[in-house]
Amino acid sequence: MRSSSSLLISILSIFINVSCIPRNKITSQELDFEIPEEWSFPIHSDGGRTVDWSAYFNNHFLDTFLMKVKEQSPDLIALLENQKISYNNAKIAGANIFPSISTSINKSESVQNLSAFGFADSFLPPSNTDTSSAASNTASEVISFENKTYGLGINYQWEIDIWGRLLNERRAAKTDYEAINHDLSYIGFSLLVRSAILYFQCVEAAAQVSLSEESYESLIEIRDLVKKRYEKGLRSSLDYRLSETSVSTAIIENESRKNQLSFISRQLQIILGEYPSGKFIKENQLPDNLPDIPNVVPASILKSRPDIYSFLLKIEASGYRIAQAKRNLLPGIFLSGTVGTSTKNYEDILDEDFGIWNLGLSLSAPLFNGNRLRSNVKIQEASFEKSKQDLKKALLQAFSEVEQLLQIDRSLIIQINAIKFAVEQSKDAYDLSKERYDKGITTLESVLNSQRQYNSIRSQNLILQRQSIENRLKLFLAIGGSLDFDSKNK
Repeated sequence: MRSSSSLLISILSIFINVSCIPRNKITSQELDFEIPEEWSFPIHSDGGRTVDWSAYFNNHFLDTFLMKVKEQSPDLIALLENQKISYNNAKIAGANIFPSISTSINKSESVQNLSAFGFADSFLPPSNTDTSSAASNTASEVISFENKTYGLGINYQWEIDIWGRLLNERRAAKTDYEAINHDLSYIGFSLLVRSAILYFQCVEAAAQVSLSEESYESLIEIRDLVKKRYEKGLRSSLDYRLSETSVSTAIIENESRKNQLSFISRQLQIILGEYPSGKFIKENQLPDNLPDIPNVVPASILKSRPDIYSFLLKIEASGYRIAQAKRNLLPGIFLSGTVGTSTKNYEDILDEDFGIWNLGLSLSAPLFNGNRLRSNVKIQEASFEKSKQDLKKALLQAFSEVEQLLQIDRSLIIQINAIKFAVEQSKDAYDLSKERYDKGITTLESVLNSQRQYNSIRSQNLILQRQSIENRLKLFLAIGGSLDFDSKNK
């Protein structure tokens, strides 16, 4: 008998262990596309994975700004709180596998009478009074008694997870939390990178303001020179009016640049959780040195991008939910009971001599529920397939981002080399036009046009410098990175 019981337990254990292992792992071959070994635009860099990318700019103001973002940004603080929420939601969702235990203390008080139990009036003891008065008193007299009970108990209820249903529910909740945590980590990293991008946009805006002020000063100088010659009758009123028009146009452009700088400065202050005064930036020089592009292969995106890895975890969680949904079709075994004391005297409530207990075991199996349970299995299976397609789409989008940014990076190198040459040529053209105007062999319009072209090309040079920095930072974001949260704050 004992050997047959042991055999039954062994068979049941094997069945449970096998049934608890869902199919929730996938390979790249199942995604119906090939992951190339190299990018279409090769990365010409000897750098490995650059961890502290901000240090490569060697910019104290940027380092201070990013440190403040990590410490006081409302967006990052909100992400941390969302992480706590997801962590505790996972604990709640996975807690069903444990027994539910509660304690209670109670007092009950009741009053009963003998009439309620069907006793007749003759049950009363005889008295020495006369017959008529006795009958009258008896009819009005009812015997009652009072009962008080105090109780202290511990109640428990537990579903014995023989099929692994609750275990798979717990695994799904844990995996969901890991997926959310990866998503939040990448969102935090994205916030840091995009904050740095906005910072350099602000630096560029400040440089554009300086450039417009320089242009304004040079136009004032030209205007004053033309005005003196006009007053002496050496220049026509047309030249004077053209110079005044150019000064007014420069004022408009300068104010527009200042407004743009204030707008971006306020956005930076909002990121830091500070009052948006519009006065933030302290520099107007864009860096020339850029961090090297990490020399990674396309397949590494699966692990280097937390948001992509999150899709893998969501597929795993969907597999656990399929296993859970299938086990909902099987009977459930529940254990419940109470242990405690019950006494008429409050002083005896902790006396073990007045102890009571009860234990119950129940078996519940679904018979008819409108096919809800089987439909839930189909829903979870469809969700599993959908998660695979979501991963495929996210991977293709990630590859597209990296390929496009690598192409733009190469294009920007060509554009910056061309714009540097254009800046030199336009400066020489501007200087030459001023010299020829002083000698009276060219018109003022030619000087103003060359000056506008020179400043326009310099402005475009600033834009290309900023775009180069921005594109490089977006490459870091596309290749992958994370922001570690403090796990002690869960």
